[in-house]
Amino acid sequence: MKIKKTLLICVVAIATITSSCVSSRFVEPLDKGEHSIGIDVGGPLLGYKLLAFPTPLSSISYGYGIDSNLTAFVGLHTTSLLFQNFHTDFGATYKFLNQKKYRPSLSASINNTIVSSFRTGATRYWPQLDINGYWNFSEQKHFIYVGMSNWFELKEKRTHDQESIQRWIANPQIGVTFKMKRVRVHIEYKALAIGLNSKEVFVPYNSLIKGKGAVGFYFGISKTF
Repeated sequence: MKIKKTLLICVVAIATITSSCVSSRFVEPLDKGEHSIGIDVGGPLLGYKLLAFPTPLSSISYGYGIDSNLTAFVGLHTTSLLFQNFHTDFGATYKFLNQKKYRPSLSASINNTIVSSFRTGATRYWPQLDINGYWNFSEQKHFIYVGMSNWFELKEKRTHDQESIQRWIANPQIGVTFKMKRVRVHIEYKALAIGLNSKEVFVPYNSLIKGKGAVGFYFGISKTF
């Protein structure tokens, strides 16, 4: 019962407070005219006694390659629906530099997150800017990447009229994507809200620095066509 209660609090809190419910959307743009449908699961690592496990947040996403350097995307956060919240994100990824030897390709993603409660009608909006460097490798052009997800709080007040802790929240990330014909598998590790006091934001979890931020682990699979 204690685990269920902790999980419920964590899901609601994270789904309505932070963008890091999913891994990075489309670090590498799709080919021109290519479509993608994917599923993502994971989240901050919860600590329970000697165990640690990712919060089972989930979402589905769709992307479309406008051209070889630009992909538009939209996502629906399915776990939030279980708690009567409509939670969506949408935006685009643009690659502005190609890989050259050891220099990575560079891409930037502008993301917009909207959460609206079916119970109260309250709606919140958060913008997000992700910047990633990635290296393709092997004949299949798998890629590894490192980057920073930047989350911005626009309102002065959080829920229950609490003051916003921080207007800019940085989330460093590292991940890998494996390509298998029309299927892609994504794994990402993220240091969440590294500058924030965990007692003011999250429920029990694992963190890199005691009392600061959280550790996130994500897994995704997508199909292109």
